[in-house]
Amino acid sequence: MASGSAYILKVRPDRREKLLYSEPGRFGGPQASEPVPTFNHSRRAPLVVLASFEDGLFTHVADARKGASAGTGLVRLNMISLEKLAQPIPFERIVDGVPAKFQAPLKKIVENGGVLPPKTLKAVVEVLSKMDSTLRTKLTRMSASRAQLIAELSQHERENLALQKETLSAALEIAGVGTNEVLEWTPVTTGERTSFLDGLSGARVREDVMLHADLMSLPGFAAIQDAPHIAARTFQAENDSSARVTVIMANRLPLEQQTGADLIYFNEKYRSFVMVQYKALEKGDEEHEFRWQDGDQFCGEVERMDLLLEELGKNEPDSDPDGFRFSSNPFFLKFCSRIVFNPDDRGMFPGIYLPHGLWKALATSSRLKGPRGGNILTYKNVGRRLGATEFVTLVAGSWVGTTITQSASLETMIRSVLESGRTVTFAIKRDPPPDPQSVPVNQPVLGEGEAIASEELFVQIMN
Repeated sequence: MASGSAYILKVRPDRREKLLYSEPGRFGGPQASEPVPTFNHSRRAPLVVLASFEDGLFTHVADARKGASAGTGLVRLNMISLEKLAQPIPFERIVDGVPAKFQAPLKKIVENGGVLPPKTLKAVVEVLSKMDSTLRTKLTRMSASRAQLIAELSQHERENLALQKETLSAALEIAGVGTNEVLEWTPVTTGERTSFLDGLSGARVREDVMLHADLMSLPGFAAIQDAPHIAARTFQAENDSSARVTVIMANRLPLEQQTGADLIYFNEKYRSFVMVQYKALEKGDEEHEFRWQDGDQFCGEVERMDLLLEELGKNEPDSDPDGFRFSSNPFFLKFCSRIVFNPDDRGMFPGIYLPHGLWKALATSSRLKGPRGGNILTYKNVGRRLGATEFVTLVAGSWVGTTITQSASLETMIRSVLESGRTVTFAIKRDPPPDPQSVPVNQPVLGEGEAIASEELFVQIMN
């Protein structure tokens, strides 16, 4: 399981000005990085740099990523942002502040630089959080107290949080926003846990009047407005300030009672929606597998898709060029080979994406029959399938999904899914508004509740 790390970087005197540029706490550009000895760290997990630009002092902190090779035995340490501490902290104070058993290994790393071992890291985080309150948010995700809170989650809570994190991450990837901010999650310590969003800082709650007003203008809102738990948070792409995502999660049951997950992604520009249902592959004798029996709950869920697809087919054909699709069947299944809750991993679950039509063909063929005649799906017998990259590309461009005329049934779809008792992530990608500078004086601009620049709204409903 990928976990966060911290790297102590001792910057050579001849490199200090180049890294700091002319403004303290800023890089001279996206190319700024430092070659360091190769170290073990998953690129999917968070990495923080504790940097020393003065001998013997911890002076700067940065979010970072492990980069490409920089030569024999070297790798690039790419720092996303570099912030100067309000007051430098002597490394000697940090060493003296951790428990005695960590002092010797920490002193060695401080002298030479490098990655802190996990237990030493947690001890250092606790010390630094007390010395400088501004570091607390950046380092919280690596603290011992956070690890303890995660350990106290029940298995059922972990599974539901894992699926919610997966649907959110998938929606953010489709939007092109990226999943870095997912790493900010930490368990809430008070109140009832209802969704993954509860653990992200800056979330607004249902009682926020403006939040409710914004929701009223959304398609399909009538289907979810009675949900008792609503929270929202805005995400923004690192390299494009106009690409923003507002995530709204509305829940009807506590976290420990929620089951299953669906993602509904709606592109407002092309009036197209796609729905993905998630299923777990179990570990078999030789490989991961999914088994089902005729007439079971899974078959009932697929039958629901069949009925909705039949209703969609009653709509008139769409001749609008924006309504063109490679396939107007909006339903997909994702079979995940690992559903493990790891808030320190920004990636999505490995798995198999199957269009509904392909699933129907597979299920009625003999390909998914086991040696004893049972139904079984595996990586080996499924044949063709979509990977995450292909799926994201198809959905992001609305090359698959409902046509414009079919999408008028969106509220019906939402109500149908809610009635099934599953967790739903409803994502609405909205058109950017016109540039106010380009709007004629007498022409009104978009009002409140209308399209927001490159905004995508994600509504997660936990039933």
